[in-house]
Amino acid sequence: MKKIRTILALALALILAVSLLAGCGSSGASADAETADTAKEDTAPAAETTEPADSQQTEEPAEPEEKQETETPEAAPEAGDTGTHTVIDDTGREVEVPNQPQRIAIGSMVMPNMVYALQGTLENVVSIPPSAYTGWEISMLRYLAPEVEGIDTTMVNDDFSVNVEALANAGVDLVVNFDSETDSAAQLEALGIPCVLIARATDVESLMHMIEKMGETLNCQERTAQALAWYEETNAYFDTRAAEIEALGEEEIPRVLLVQKVESLTVYGKGNNPYIATLVGGNPYLLPVEITSPTMEDIIEFNPEIIFLSNFDDYVPDDLYENRMPGQDWSGVDAVVNHRVYKVPAGLYRWSPPMTFEKPLYMKWIATKIQPELFADLDLEAEIVDFYKSFYNYDLSEEQLNEIFRVEANKNSQ
Repeated sequence: MKKIRTILALALALILAVSLLAGCGSSGASADAETADTAKEDTAPAAETTEPADSQQTEEPAEPEEKQETETPEAAPEAGDTGTHTVIDDTGREVEVPNQPQRIAIGSMVMPNMVYALQGTLENVVSIPPSAYTGWEISMLRYLAPEVEGIDTTMVNDDFSVNVEALANAGVDLVVNFDSETDSAAQLEALGIPCVLIARATDVESLMHMIEKMGETLNCQERTAQALAWYEETNAYFDTRAAEIEALGEEEIPRVLLVQKVESLTVYGKGNNPYIATLVGGNPYLLPVEITSPTMEDIIEFNPEIIFLSNFDDYVPDDLYENRMPGQDWSGVDAVVNHRVYKVPAGLYRWSPPMTFEKPLYMKWIATKIQPELFADLDLEAEIVDFYKSFYNYDLSEEQLNEIFRVEANKNSQ
């Protein structure tokens, strides 16, 4: 595997070197895209639209260091290409988009990290949702994109709605949002502001479509190709393990609970996260909608053997081990008894949302927790360090690596 990772890192570095010569928006040509048959979510992820709960987490994120000098392509600073290209968004609308947008508003909390990954900068972004900003504060993005500090979080909201008048007054020249926001897109279009609507991902394939559509919108073809190659490599790795997963007996497949917010007992019960948990050999708790709230009695009946806690609140495994949650009794749950509760890492952004850019890293991390013996070949620390260097041209410190893995939060977990 180390040899494979080395070859992959060299390949990614070569692609990055080529992209440095071009950057985003270098072609200036039209890019009419094929529409993808991507399934929409049944409901908007309402539980993700609230601010994190009051902090009970003991670890404090370090102050952002001075940004490393990188050679990552940046689209924002130079506005030499004033042309446009056509994007067919996921509602079928033809949208004329600037080749080099200078003032972008992002309507979904999971999209800013994707925009950064494909552009290498957020200097041309003028507004993001509040929860995207709190995600920036606890993630590596605050080191990679310090320009986000103090950015506007009032023109776009956590429920994907936007203040059309405010965006027009701010001179926004591009809005990207989910495909559910057709009404606001029509209002923006009437004011001459292009708005590209992208379908939510329900599995890894449709997440790749999101990245492809975002890259087409931003005119960042080289970086997008590099990202999709990384996803394909990850898919190929799990394809090689499919037979071993299939051969597992029922007693070897642990019951998994994917918690989005502890206090409200909201969980990921449908979509990409349960899909991934199943892919790597787990039996996830399922519900009819993606994010919903089972009762404590439902959870006790399911009796998860492994629990994953997102970074949408600050609760940590110790809060469950010590049974500190008011109105909840976790004391008899297998995952708590055996100390197999884990705070999910946060890299470029929170890894737990179904549509975060670094989902391949999440896939491999969660695989090592659900089937540790089967995936003992994975060296996640080395892989993350290699990826940050090859893709973001950023050297992670040991302290930052520990922060990504939430080492302090997970200190009492097996």
